[in-house]
Amino acid sequence: MMTRNMRIAAGLIALGAAGGLVISTMNYFSNSSGINGTGGALLVITSSAAVMLAALVLALRPGMRGWLRGTLLVPLLLGILGTGLAAYFLASTWLQVAMAICLIGWIVAILSRRAPTVHSASMVQGKASS
Repeated sequence: MMTRNMRIAAGLIALGAAGGLVISTMNYFSNSSGINGTGGALLVITSSAAVMLAALVLALRPGMRGWLRGTLLVPLLLGILGTGLAAYFLASTWLQVAMAICLIGWIVAILSRRAPTVHSASMVQGKASS
């Protein structure tokens, strides 16, 4: 169950980050965006790519636990929030929407902790009761 939820979470994060990457790349190269060629737009391209790579790591290793999972999830949150803040400063509404999707995925990832496994007494002894 946890790996399924983690894959869904990683999928949401990757989807939002891929959308953010496409939107920010279009903003960087489009003359009509008002932010074309700016350093902020280039920074958002880089941060969206980093968020997407972290989401792919979560998708490939959904059972990751302990400090490694936390080490990935904390910078991932900072990347999502930082990219969302940059999207706000760049007045890119669709990029803000993409980062909101990433944030929803991050929340799902945090809430999908593995529940402790409970074994019945008969299973511990090696005999399953019918």
